[in-house]
Amino acid sequence: MYFKLMMEGGHVGAGKSYEMVRYFEGNNIFCVHAQSLRTPRLKKKERGEGVTFIKEISWREYITGKRRERRDPYLNRN
Repeated sequence: MYFKLMMEGGHVGAGKSYEMVRYFEGNNIFCVHAQSLRTPRLKKKERGEGVTFIKEISWREYITGKRRERRDPYLNRN
């Protein structure tokens, strides 16, 4: 199963955040949510509130999203 997650990103100043979209593969929504809590740049709020939205998507949307992630300069800093 493939999922699209909207998350609050951090490291942009005290009390500030930005919204980022990430794509995950997992067995079910609970596994994906647990996996997402270990994602770098995610706001580490109590009870996993840094994840604001989870939606199941198709394989094609997943592949397109992963390509978009690779081109995002904020997610891929070298």
